[in-house]
Amino acid sequence: MEFKFTDPATDFSDALEVINSYHIDFIARGVGLLVLAREIKQHGMNENRANQCMDMYCHYTSANHLHHQDEELALFPVLIDQSNLVLGMIERLMMDHEEIEASWDLLAEKLNNPQLINDFDQFLQFAMDFEKIQREHLTR
Repeated sequence: MEFKFTDPATDFSDALEVINSYHIDFIARGVGLLVLAREIKQHGMNENRANQCMDMYCHYTSANHLHHQDEELALFPVLIDQSNLVLGMIERLMMDHEEIEASWDLLAEKLNNPQLINDFDQFLQFAMDFEKIQREHLTR
């Protein structure tokens, strides 16, 4: 499995619109992740669901890291001197990145090794925790 780059729904002339289009994609993928985790809990693991796990792993491993770099290296430096309120928001978003990465580490180990997913309740909880913090970050 490999990361398949998908062009954004917009061109790159409006950086905020590009980031917003990625946020929309991340939210949709989060819904897909929860559907997958619930299917695994209800029906167990099979080859198709294992392949979906690997697809999720490949996507999130690259996309999350690159998206956070976009925000931290391109967007936040432009906004940082706007006001104390904006500075506080940026600090919160940076903390989100750390929390997302910690939650991702738990989920990634399972997605990357679907054969290790034998506690379906735990896997669903990891997926719900990751999706929740990711969604909250994306909608701040």
